[in-house]
Amino acid sequence: MKWFLTSIVLSLSLVAIWMGPKKMLAHAEEGLPFYNPSRTFQIYKYIWQDSNLGFINPFLTSRLTLYGFSAWLNSFEIPSQELFFFILILTPLVVIPPLSQTLFPTLNGSVGKFAALFYVFNLFVLTQVWHRFIYPLIFLWSYLPLFLLLWLKWLETREKKYLFYFILSNFIFSDVYGLTSSIFALWIPAGILWFKNRRIIPAVVAIFLWLVTTVWWWYPLVAIKDNRFNKFLNPAQNLISLVDVSKYYLNSDILLLKQKYYFSPQTIWFNFFSRLPINYLSWIFPILLAIGSVWAIKSRSGRLLIIWLVIGWFFIKGANPPWGTQFYEWLFKTFPFTMVVRNPYEKLGVIFLLPYCLLMAFGLSRIPLRFGKILVIFLVGFVLLRPMWTGQVFSGYQVQVPSSYSLANSYLNSGSNLRLLQLPFLHGAGTQYTWGYGGEEPSNFFFDRPSLSGTYFSPTDPYLFLYKYMRSPKTYRLLQLLAVDTIVLHKDTLPGPAYQENYAGSRALLSQMEHISLAKTFPDLDIYQLNPNLPIGWGYLSNRTFSIPSLSDGFDLVVNNDLFKLHSDSFVLSPQNPKNLGDSLPNYTITKLSPIRYLYRIKQATSPYILILSQNFNLGWTAAIDKKELENHFPINGYANGWLVDKPDDYVIDVSFKAWPWD
Repeated sequence: MKWFLTSIVLSLSLVAIWMGPKKMLAHAEEGLPFYNPSRTFQIYKYIWQDSNLGFINPFLTSRLTLYGFSAWLNSFEIPSQELFFFILILTPLVVIPPLSQTLFPTLNGSVGKFAALFYVFNLFVLTQVWHRFIYPLIFLWSYLPLFLLLWLKWLETREKKYLFYFILSNFIFSDVYGLTSSIFALWIPAGILWFKNRRIIPAVVAIFLWLVTTVWWWYPLVAIKDNRFNKFLNPAQNLISLVDVSKYYLNSDILLLKQKYYFSPQTIWFNFFSRLPINYLSWIFPILLAIGSVWAIKSRSGRLLIIWLVIGWFFIKGANPPWGTQFYEWLFKTFPFTMVVRNPYEKLGVIFLLPYCLLMAFGLSRIPLRFGKILVIFLVGFVLLRPMWTGQVFSGYQVQVPSSYSLANSYLNSGSNLRLLQLPFLHGAGTQYTWGYGGEEPSNFFFDRPSLSGTYFSPTDPYLFLYKYMRSPKTYRLLQLLAVDTIVLHKDTLPGPAYQENYAGSRALLSQMEHISLAKTFPDLDIYQLNPNLPIGWGYLSNRTFSIPSLSDGFDLVVNNDLFKLHSDSFVLSPQNPKNLGDSLPNYTITKLSPIRYLYRIKQATSPYILILSQNFNLGWTAAIDKKELENHFPINGYANGWLVDKPDDYVIDVSFKAWPWD
């Protein structure tokens, strides 16, 4: 009980320090998911993301439990980020002592407590877990000890409660699978520890149930091939990436649990860690490791722990010798799915860290004097890891979103549900704001309506072409084509190399555009609206198409040629132009039911036409009349979905995105 209370105090203290007066941490790739948890849950609820022009992101499905629970807590005004961080720190502190006891039943109980403290307070966790600030990596670090404890308990006792807890914990901590590399990080050590008792049937049962009960997030990863992430699955390119990042974690750095980049002069804590006394303190880790290994090698479980450590080291050293480049070249070519671990020190580091900390604890237990043990823990946990206690680990991560955003969101929700264009124009994926945030463009967290606000580096991304036409008075025509009827101009962005225009420049451009006017202003934002009389919606019907050689030529046609009639004309980037379209279009209305479902109500159709949905083309989109799918599905307008419809009279066309066999 004393240790449990101590763990609570440590966890609460760290969270209180980290959150500071602003009470929110946000940075880099994660965006601002805890700003509006209800909105975040809506984003992660669907495999099809309606951000920008829409794309498949099967890697976010596993996060449903985290953000669903966060949204529920938010409904009671409970600060979810603080609670989650508290639980994530508390879990290994509480779990590692019984894990140590399970591995070494005859051990003194204090060894497990030492291991728990080392697992929470070390240089790897400082940089790769907290400062790196990727939620799946944080969850992985927290969950690995619990995963292994329940795995071992089930294998040894075969008590069904441990199997149930094992499956349930995978559901609760499912955010860990937001990085698919976590599958390897969990199951590699689980496979190593299986040799402790070598029971085949319980292991098979647990693996089978794990596969069955996690199908809801891994099925999309396996089944959906047409997504933007698969473009990066190139063995040669990923090997080059691995070789490059491996320069930052040489074997000598791994031994000290350091990554060279985070302790270089350009980092916030270089001055602290470059001091000789602090540098010397970091050698406590390998010294205790060596002492603990000498002791552990005497027992069967200890030897298994050392084998686990060596295997973990071999994986995380990347391209470093021995045989690093050769091994990963063979691995990537033979098993392409393993390319998700192209940065193994970051992705798999915990499988080396846990046995490392256990062996350190054995080493510390060999120190005869109690005062000596206390002194080592103090030097490591409070002196060497000072950035964790000062909050410097999250320097620049504490943010407080201005009230302008909630006010603007309420205002925008009173209008249409069409796309928002965020300006200034962002050439790249990162942005910085005057109120502290720096990272992925966060507008999709700010606003309930989907935002066109960035690019994913595809050379054919319409967003990249959009800037070309921002100086045209007729930009509104292109916005119509992209289902954008509102522009949000930010006053609070910081100037930087990512921006083509600042606030003043963007405002000047908007003033030159036809059919676009200032509708509302807030302290940090200006809202511009397209003329409401312009035809615009989530799609339209077309009875005339132009065959165009490139997307740029297509956009030129839309913006600069008045012969192109918005919301009746279209263009295709293929010589196979749909033929035999009718002279007239039926009346229609479009209702958006969700990001993955639209209803087109057709009235008095008399001849063939093209139905257009203004979401990025993907074969997962289907259009059906009376549950019978339309067969002729093709890209149109350079990015959108088109279907040839040849059915007269009145009917409803159900357009939806299908990700599951039972959809």
